[in-house]
Amino acid sequence: MKESNDKQHDLELPGLLAALFDDSITDEQFARLDALLLASPEARQMYFDFLQIHGDLPVVAMRMMVEDGRISSRTLPPHGSEARKRSASATASSSRRLVGWMKSRWTSKLPSSKAVVFGLTMLVLGAVSTFVLRPYFRHVETVPFATLTRANDCVWDAKTQPETGARFTAGSLTLTKGLAEIELANGVQLLIEAPTTFDLIDTGRSVLSKGRIVARVPSTGIGYTIDTSKTRIVDLGTEFGVSVDPNRETIVEVFVGVVEANLKNPKASGEKTRRLVAGEAIRVDDSQADQFQTVSFSIERFLRTFSTPSSYEGEELIPFRPSQLSSLNVIRAKHPPTIDGDLADWDLSGEFKASCDKPFTDAYHVRGNMMYDDQYLYIAARVGDPMPMRSIIDPGTNPVLGWMGGSIELRLSTDSKMGWPLQGQLPLLRKGTVNPQDTSERLAHLTLWYYEPRSEPCLMVMQGMNLANRVVNPPGWKGVFRKAADGKSYTLEYAIPWSLLGAASDPPKAGEVCGVCWIANWSDATGKNWKGQLIEIKNPAYFNIRGNKKMTFQFAETWGKAIYLPATGKESTEEK
Repeated sequence: MKESNDKQHDLELPGLLAALFDDSITDEQFARLDALLLASPEARQMYFDFLQIHGDLPVVAMRMMVEDGRISSRTLPPHGSEARKRSASATASSSRRLVGWMKSRWTSKLPSSKAVVFGLTMLVLGAVSTFVLRPYFRHVETVPFATLTRANDCVWDAKTQPETGARFTAGSLTLTKGLAEIELANGVQLLIEAPTTFDLIDTGRSVLSKGRIVARVPSTGIGYTIDTSKTRIVDLGTEFGVSVDPNRETIVEVFVGVVEANLKNPKASGEKTRRLVAGEAIRVDDSQADQFQTVSFSIERFLRTFSTPSSYEGEELIPFRPSQLSSLNVIRAKHPPTIDGDLADWDLSGEFKASCDKPFTDAYHVRGNMMYDDQYLYIAARVGDPMPMRSIIDPGTNPVLGWMGGSIELRLSTDSKMGWPLQGQLPLLRKGTVNPQDTSERLAHLTLWYYEPRSEPCLMVMQGMNLANRVVNPPGWKGVFRKAADGKSYTLEYAIPWSLLGAASDPPKAGEVCGVCWIANWSDATGKNWKGQLIEIKNPAYFNIRGNKKMTFQFAETWGKAIYLPATGKESTEEK
């Protein structure tokens, strides 16, 4: 049956395209063409292919007409860009004469098939016409109008892999792996998440066959449209996402502003158009007669942010904020806290609070606490994170990348005799004799993260500024993560024995000052792409990392102070 339909399309499509570009298409024919092009990637590719034919074909064909005495040489289109400047009406007139001449001259020499005649017609019309089209393709772009602005781990279904900066004309694109951002000439930004197949039509329209696209539309692009086989989504100044699954189910979700969704095949007595505002979502399934189904809005449904790994602790970090705190009070625990993610049994009097710069202040923030006793160092944090606890960084295979999927890191010293500021640094960067602190086990680097595939809290410990003696999830420690009810933050609570920090026999005591630095890392929704960080508790000389080259994992002198205090007798007043 499919082969029969394909043959029917092969006969039908050229004629419809010829009528479209000859400006003789009827409303009924246009509706049929609209359905064919939306339903068939092959049909769209045929359309795009003949759009690219320029220059020599119309010139050669028209010169043949001149030689045959059908038209005057004055009607010949010039070569190059001048041919594209001819008015639509003059070109359409020449096109119609050319079509008639081709039929009369070549029909007798070719197989008796309308598909062949219309196919030749389609090629010539695609070359000589400057189109003012009906709503399906309002304006055909035959010059590049889209740019690949960013790409992360992308693989395209193409012979040549486009790189950042590549320009696109109208055509079909398939992203099989990764995340890509394409910006149109009118400022519309498309975030494409693999696997996705879509067609760029022009600056006003795209067709999504399968996959996910998030569109951000500025005022210069209002009216931008995404078509699926089921719906036509028209932007009214907004940010919205569209997905099409393998079963052709369409979901539309609005993040900002308003869109208008139109059904292609609505029930006779049903709703044909629905306006959606921010926070609303609809679904259209693969039924014969389409209808809108309201579904719950979910921030997890689409990737809305583009992140690429940046220079660690580099200058272009989002979210980001220069450090503002130089010390943290570490309180002795009156009673060992229960490691359950509930901080009601904590003394929070030493808590620090830090938030990222605007516009990330409300969403990305940290409240950090440290306590201690003779056996353990206790760490607790409440972290604002719109996409919490999603890390897919496997502690068994990639523990050194554990920070990238969303994490808390601490760098600390456990020996007050080292003094402050600390002197340890990465030995490879030191000029001259290596300092004993460079390789001391009393300098520790901790990474705390949650491995979502196994619902597993993780701990990695490395020692010295040479990051030696790495252990991952060793015996003796305890850790818990708890996601907030609103899904926008999480709490972590850890108990780490001093023996893992090189201080089993001589842990810090009340009145001592050691070194410490906190780092909160955020990921995107994939749980593997680092998005940004907040670094806090630092030596004031290094508060603003912009412009200086001393990173906390290379130079211990950048760390702030950990001031160990006796128990206060205070406990949290928060409800359990």
